Parts: sequence; structure tokens; C-alpha cells
Amino acid sequence: MSECCNGHGPAAGDAGVGDAVGEVQAKFQEFLRAVNQPGALDAHTKQANAQALAVLARCDPCVRAHIRKAREKGFSAAEIDEAAWMAISFGGGPVMMFYNAIRKEAL
Repeated sequence: MSECCNGHGPAAGDAGVGDAVGEVQAKFQEFLRAVNQPGALDAHTKQANAQALAVLARCDPCVRAHIRKAREKGFSAAEIDEAAWMAISFGGGPVMMFYNAIRKEAL
């Protein structure tokens, strides 16, 4: 399976998954790649949103993947943290504790 549920990892499809489920998963990954392309929102804004949503969802592999991707796109640590704080403002203490634990290792 992909390293991040937002379509940023390897191609979809696990060995042993039924054909119908594998096809749906592949189409979902295709959808995610399309959604992440620049459109009305630029790539920088979409990356910040993806970071915030991954933190809010408390998806450890997603947060790590999005931190790495943000760094590759030139985000500063302050920009990454600010996106995370948007999520924390909606998710409260449990989300803050989750992000702080990952941040120490990933940033």
C-alpha cells in the first residue's frame, strides 16, 4: 500500500486484493493524484492544506510523507508548523500531542 493515503506513495494495489477492490483503489489513487495537481489553488497552498489535514487525521505515515514533500518544495519549518497549527486549532490537545511527537523525528 502507499506510504500516504493521499496518493503520494507507490502505485495502488496490494498483492492478494480482489480485482474489483484493486480497481477501485487504483481509481481512487488516480483521483487523489488529480486533486493534488495545481488548479484554482496553487501547489504550495495544496501542500499546506494536505499537511494540515494529515495532522488533523492523525495519520502518522501521511504527516511524515507530507513533511518530506513540503521540504522538497522549499517549505520552511515555520511554514510546516503553521499548517500543522491550523489543524491543531481544530483538533485540540490530542492533535497537538500527536504532531509534537512526530515533529521531533520528522522535521
